[in-house]
Amino acid sequence: MSKTESGGDELKRIRSRHRGLPLVAEKEAAAYGISVPVGEDGDRFLSPNDVAKVMNVTGEAVKQWIYRGKLPAIRLTNGYWKVRVTDLEAFLKARKEIGKKSVLITDGSNSGVCELVAAVAALNLKPIVAHNYSDALLKALDHFPALFVICISQNDPGCWKFAATLRTHKLLRSFPLLFIAGETISDAETEDVLKLKAKGLLMRPLVVDVVRDEIERILQNIHVGKR
Repeated sequence: MSKTESGGDELKRIRSRHRGLPLVAEKEAAAYGISVPVGEDGDRFLSPNDVAKVMNVTGEAVKQWIYRGKLPAIRLTNGYWKVRVTDLEAFLKARKEIGKKSVLITDGSNSGVCELVAAVAALNLKPIVAHNYSDALLKALDHFPALFVICISQNDPGCWKFAATLRTHKLLRSFPLLFIAGETISDAETEDVLKLKAKGLLMRPLVVDVVRDEIERILQNIHVGKR
């Protein structure tokens, strides 16, 4: 069975369980002033660009999900696509279920990634490495990781901007953050870490066992808090 077929089956299972639940995506669309047309069968639809607004991504990102079979969509005779609101919600739910087993690693300098990947893999979690901050945001919405590991640096303002984006993004703002700093960190940076409500802060040089234990601690505490 291909990945596309497997993903489609998962979406079907989730969608069948999803019937009768509030259409959260439709409410989000209304907040943007987006009308949600109702089809002849009573289903509500959004265009890929409207889906992009709801999810705070580009329209091209949504089209790629459609082309890869991750997000079900109906192709119209004029060549455009439309997405059922229920399928969008099933897509979001499916990604969140899959994401519980993954950790997103973002390092603008690409240094020390090997230790972080090894620590995540040691916990039987899937390490997802982002090549830049735009890539990180798209991968975050594609995978909904259980934890974001963000490497911070005084010489890289992008890391702080990315962390701030996560904290204001309606779909990602509740996700836990773990910061990795250099061998020294300023008082101002420490204050920024606190403002961003990080669940942990580790200093370089990294030790795989220490990183692994910190990630495990954060995820266990989150699990306990949700009981």
